[in-house]
Amino acid sequence: MQFEILKCAAGSRLPWRGSVFAPDDITTGPGHRPTVGVKGLLACLVPVLAAGLLLQLSTYPNHDVAWVLWGSREILEGARWGIDVIEPNPPLAWYLSMPTTAIASWLGVPLDWTFRIAVALAGAISAASFALILAVGRSRSQTIILCLVAGLSLLILPAREFGQREHLLAIAVLPYLALASRRVGPERCSAGLVALIIGIVAGVGVALKPYFAAVPILVELFVQILSRRQARLLRAENVGMGLVAATYAIELLAFEQPYLQQAVPLAREIYWSFDLPWKQVVDPLRLHLLPAAPFVAYAFARRDGTGIILSAALFGVIASYLIQHKGYPYHLLPISIFSSVLLANFATSGGALVRTLAVICLSMLTFVCHRPVIGWWNDNRPGGARALEIDRIRSSIAAHADNGGFLIVSVHPYPSFPAAIYTPARYVSRTNSHWFLPAVAQIRAKTAQYRDRAAIERHARDFILHDLASGPDLVMIDTDAGRHTVGPKQFDILAFYQEDPAFRSIWTHYREIERISGYRQFVRVDPLPPGGPTK
Repeated sequence: MQFEILKCAAGSRLPWRGSVFAPDDITTGPGHRPTVGVKGLLACLVPVLAAGLLLQLSTYPNHDVAWVLWGSREILEGARWGIDVIEPNPPLAWYLSMPTTAIASWLGVPLDWTFRIAVALAGAISAASFALILAVGRSRSQTIILCLVAGLSLLILPAREFGQREHLLAIAVLPYLALASRRVGPERCSAGLVALIIGIVAGVGVALKPYFAAVPILVELFVQILSRRQARLLRAENVGMGLVAATYAIELLAFEQPYLQQAVPLAREIYWSFDLPWKQVVDPLRLHLLPAAPFVAYAFARRDGTGIILSAALFGVIASYLIQHKGYPYHLLPISIFSSVLLANFATSGGALVRTLAVICLSMLTFVCHRPVIGWWNDNRPGGARALEIDRIRSSIAAHADNGGFLIVSVHPYPSFPAAIYTPARYVSRTNSHWFLPAVAQIRAKTAQYRDRAAIERHARDFILHDLASGPDLVMIDTDAGRHTVGPKQFDILAFYQEDPAFRSIWTHYREIERISGYRQFVRVDPLPPGGPTK
């Protein structure tokens, strides 16, 4: 059934033409129908899908993805969002991962296996749908090339960031971008029910982070400009996105008050401490934009509808990247993906000179993007440095915590995650890292001025005391307090905590053992006093 729906989206006549979800007439004639179907495109993607899964299932998952999967398992087992699992971001990603988490738990396999398989399949379907909707006016070979570039961008390019929310955004919105470009093209189409489905999927992707709203806002702006407002705002895909946004907003207000009233204010206190200087944020962006920039200009100069819509989406993810102001590699990922499909669009349409230049620029972008992929694989492949480090940490947890509890004190989610989803021992913290430490380190080093220093230090101590109250058998403390922040790397985390008498009382029950890389290890040698820590 879905195959027929996607064919309709590419230009076939629809049985529900004229309904409220089909406001535009279909003018695509039989001679313009796509020369390859969704089954054919999916068949072309099989090698890419297999390669992507082989790479992903041979490595540990990204730390953020592992944190989401761990949190979804905790919630399925009764944990409360915003109370037992505390996170600055809204909970949609955790809720979306629950089905694959439940399946993995039932099968007895690692939580990331089913998740990464599901994401890979979704990526393949997204790439095929994107190419099929844009197949009109392209030859069979051009459509296949467009599909393969989209598939490689969604299945291979993410590498370490596979399954991150930015990756899921790109997967979710690519078919929507293709449909939006058809809305402004010379051969306008109605997709009816398929547009509603595309809008719902895109809406879910956009709802993962509030910053992502920039994508549909800018895309819709240019749809209205290019169509001279002949494309209705109340189209099926927009209705779908609106339904998702409204449903999610109601859910947050009705059921997520602990998150809104406790987690968000706490995160707001210290979120600044993870910001990077603007130069470090902007410099990587230039490299990823340079190959695509001439074709963004060309799209607007020639009023190329598909090029303008893809450029609008590119502007949206650039805005998201800059607003977040963190410069993290995964924030760059959708910029690389949308730049790739923009260049693939011109490499498979237009004159020979345009296609040739687009291929050259796409090759340049591939060169820029391939180095992080190779670096990730070298570090994370079986036997790689990062994989061996996680193996050692898992072995230590198994030896010293067994089925008890463990805690890793760090400003970064790694190595708590992915270790926590690969061991039967309990990760005892409510957060993926110790949020307040970067702010404490920067304030004490006088690299930042903040009026609420006392509150920040109090929260830092309260959180560690809460974590230690359960008496974890193994505690690891990171000796690099800088990590992904601008804070001082040599800040002594343990010395800071030992300023607190309550912490010192608990810490007398721990003794230090051998280090693992830059992580000091402490094991509990006797039980905590009845009633927990002494304050």
